[in-house]
Amino acid sequence: MKVPLPIRAAILVLALLSLFWLPWRISLLLVFAAGLVFPPTALALGILADLLYYPGHGFPWASAEGLAITLICAAVRHFVKTRIM
Repeated sequence: MKVPLPIRAAILVLALLSLFWLPWRISLLLVFAAGLVFPPTALALGILADLLYYPGHGFPWASAEGLAITLICAAVRHFVKTRIM
């Protein structure tokens, strides 16, 4: 089943806006959903979260989580695409 373009765009916009207004757990869920739509989005949103909320010391966890979600979503998309075709 193919997801229509307006729904995919809405998921991407909601994931972006969730970084500003929603708690981090909901943002993480929406970033994962956006990663399933387009995997590099998770990395970009992780970097954006670090740019917005990084305290200036320590490890940039949001970027690392974005990279992990990107790799997971890319693997899931590849696995599902090869199994369906």
